[in-house]
Amino acid sequence: MFLKNHFQNAYVTHDLYKAMDLIDDRFGKTDWIVFEPDMVLQTPEGPKESSVKAALGWKDGLQIELIEPVKGFVDHYLPALPADKSDFTPQFHHIAVRRDDEAAMRKEIAELGFPVLFESSVPGLVFIYLDGRETLGHAYEYIYATPEGWDMQGWPKDKPVQA
Repeated sequence: MFLKNHFQNAYVTHDLYKAMDLIDDRFGKTDWIVFEPDMVLQTPEGPKESSVKAALGWKDGLQIELIEPVKGFVDHYLPALPADKSDFTPQFHHIAVRRDDEAAMRKEIAELGFPVLFESSVPGLVFIYLDGRETLGHAYEYIYATPEGWDMQGWPKDKPVQA
């Protein structure tokens, strides 16, 4: 159940634009959606400000997310980054699953029992990061969005969603 509607693999990098070029050069040009959000993350220790650069792109029904941590609370990304800051090679960080019912999503998260790293939202979208490293080796993200929120992410019209 917890992998139903897995749609995204996410990677962290020291240089978002070089990582985008690397993926484009290797796998073909991607229509990236780029944004640089300043967010307040709700953590178990309280609210923390965080800034990242991020890009979303679709390849063969899978969304690729690239994240460059910028400032503030970015601790959860740092262990996955190469020690060499000039190395911009994307490093795997987490998977994401789609949910279309926020209350059911929160119930599923509680039943799964992974510790919550943080959660946040933007208009039309809620995302919750779980710490799955102990059993999965990586973080795990649940995303709830309105239809407009999914459109904002470029959800392909022909990509089915499992009920």
